[in-house]
Amino acid sequence: MNISGLVRKELGRLRSDKRTLILLFAIPLILIIIFGLTSGGGPSEFFRAAIITKDDMDCFDNFPSNSTEYDNVFVSVFQDNLTSFGLETYYNVSTEFAYNNAYIECERMLKNEIIDVFILLPENFSETIENDVNTDLIYFIDASNLQAVKSINVSMLEPIAQFKLRIGKTANFTMIIPYLEFEVPFWESQVLNYAFALTIPLIIIGTTMNLSCLSIVSEGPLPRMLITPTSKRSIILSKLIANSLIMILQAGEIFVATAIFGLYCLGSLYELFLVFLAIGLCGVSMGLFISSISKTDQQANQLYLVFFIIVLLFSGQFVSVGNLPPSMQAIIYSFPLGHGIPLTLDITLKGLPMNFALFSGLLIISAVYVVLAYSFYLFKKVEV
Repeated sequence: MNISGLVRKELGRLRSDKRTLILLFAIPLILIIIFGLTSGGGPSEFFRAAIITKDDMDCFDNFPSNSTEYDNVFVSVFQDNLTSFGLETYYNVSTEFAYNNAYIECERMLKNEIIDVFILLPENFSETIENDVNTDLIYFIDASNLQAVKSINVSMLEPIAQFKLRIGKTANFTMIIPYLEFEVPFWESQVLNYAFALTIPLIIIGTTMNLSCLSIVSEGPLPRMLITPTSKRSIILSKLIANSLIMILQAGEIFVATAIFGLYCLGSLYELFLVFLAIGLCGVSMGLFISSISKTDQQANQLYLVFFIIVLLFSGQFVSVGNLPPSMQAIIYSFPLGHGIPLTLDITLKGLPMNFALFSGLLIISAVYVVLAYSFYLFKKVEV
């Protein structure tokens, strides 16, 4: 039997399994609807900051003189041992050209997670403090992590308090937090979009693993097929192709459903869809592997739950991956969500181009599980 015939047979088998198909397409839709209709990793405890001070620029307004007394004091607060902040760098600008260059560099560091926040001291910073006038304090946050936004807002009270103690004044500050490109604006569906990077890859992995985890172990005609010239390699390949076609339909459904409920994506939608497909391919491949090593349907379902829990635990969302030892990082990156979640986050909330190293990691994981599934199935004894 040729590959096309095997693929048609596998699609027929999948079409007859109404329960699995309903779960495959209904669960993502239901969860997206729940997130879409509701209003709206763990927080960081230490943040890297950059400061841009425009205090040296002339300030006329209603102030009798131009002062630059207090911006250096504010910078020195961050240079000392704050419990919440460390200073990555600071820029003392005196022209608009220098300010624009500093802003671009800080924005680059923020997008690449070198810093967590950068603070802008306006031209009249020292003047307003000297004249006991309300002072604007502008800071830009990487708002792709909603918990970190809340944490930074609270943590900013520490350097402000230290600054007031040093200058011996009770300066009043107005916090201004502009919406950056990679923050979900309040008028968008924030619950859906902040949860998107974790929930959607997890849904795709879970449902596609469930789709293919019984494809080998539960098929009755499969042993009899081995009497024919059909090879085990052709059988595995046909199941991979058929399940992948179903997975593509599911990825398309998720893509359309999230768009209807207000998907906020700064990056390429085409690249985001490719990431969905790569994550789904990992799920299908892992499901085939589970099915190839299982002897019964019950065993396959049990292994599916074990694998799903492991994939979730090693998703990298419950710990800061960068602070882990290399051996632990290697374990996280050996599972799909260690690649899929950062890819989704970078494309949707940060507008960054696809990270091909992470994308290649997903393809490598898929290939490894397909090879493992074929290897175990090759030596698996079946009764005809």
